[in-house]
Amino acid sequence: MTPLPAQRSRWRIGPVIAAVLLAVVAAGVCGALGWWQWERAQSQGQIIVPGPPVPIADVDRPGETTRGIGRLVEVRGSWADAPAAYVPGRAVEGTDAVLLVLPLRVDADATGTGREATLAVLAGWLPADQVPATVEASGPVGLTGSLRSSEAVGTVQAGAEGEPLVISQMSTAALAQVWEAPVYTPVLEAREPYPGWNAFPPPPPERRLDIRSVTYAGEWWLFGAFAVFLAGRWIRDNGRVGAGAPDEPDASEVEQA
Repeated sequence: MTPLPAQRSRWRIGPVIAAVLLAVVAAGVCGALGWWQWERAQSQGQIIVPGPPVPIADVDRPGETTRGIGRLVEVRGSWADAPAAYVPGRAVEGTDAVLLVLPLRVDADATGTGREATLAVLAGWLPADQVPATVEASGPVGLTGSLRSSEAVGTVQAGAEGEPLVISQMSTAALAQVWEAPVYTPVLEAREPYPGWNAFPPPPPERRLDIRSVTYAGEWWLFGAFAVFLAGRWIRDNGRVGAGAPDEPDASEVEQA
């Protein structure tokens, strides 16, 4: 018995190309609409207004895990009889700058622990070519500012008697080796700079995303992904001319006929 010739299977180029083009167009349109909704969610988001300052003891205490990063706090104490610190090599408003960090001895009744503690205060900045040789801070002071995270431990270079330290990173762990313990873990970025120094630019306003627009963006992206999925399934199920399907004869079959 003569075996039947094997049935050939091949892609139907025209329908496959059409399905791919439709999938690309649908995904592109849905992706663009989703991106537009995402940008709309950010531009129309609600501006988060920071709350009023709270006592530092309400959100952070020396020797405890920091809970108040980004919070606006108020603190009172006196500038400590300890060397200030300079942090060179920073850029502020496009200017090569040096940051000033001062030690504040927080009053015992303001720490929440019943004993004094040292708080690193980011007290201002100056262009690198305008930094004074010494900084002498003394006397009681009340400050308002936001708490920011300490940086990784870097190098600490001690100057001559009465000169500030030079630190590569704004690290309270490094300053704790020089300043009186206990030392707060975060750094306070003061709203009002130390006299003769520049204030830091205000941070950009924080926005809460518009949830409705975020939802719409997600829906458009899902529609695009679904269109690609449908095109892939259609090509898999219908893109081939398989066994038993009518097929056009090739040139050799025409000649034999």
